[in-house]
Amino acid sequence: MTNGQRLALGATGLAMGLLAGGFSFLSWERADQLAGVISALVTVAALGVSVWAALAGPGGSSIRVSNTGTASATGGGRANSGAITSVPPGTVTVEGTGEARADGGSANTGYEQR
Repeated sequence: MTNGQRLALGATGLAMGLLAGGFSFLSWERADQLAGVISALVTVAALGVSVWAALAGPGGSSIRVSNTGTASATGGGRANSGAITSVPPGTVTVEGTGEARADGGSANTGYEQR
């Protein structure tokens, strides 16, 4: 669980506790009215957040490749001095990668997406 997830879970628990405590001091009719208003506001907020998330699209993670060594491939082999991933990244930073050599194979230095 990430820190952001812990924060969201804690804030949700705190909000539920505050609402439960507040409702306990109200009459049933007044608590019912207030719960209806709060429910409508939370529904609109949830809809807005879900539309925002859908429009933002997949963010992808950040990939950094730096100071890699030398890689060699011979006889149809494959050499990689860096990173190979199938996930589309948000950003890629490549610095100071090593040398990749191929004799009858394929070589990659830096970053490759499959």
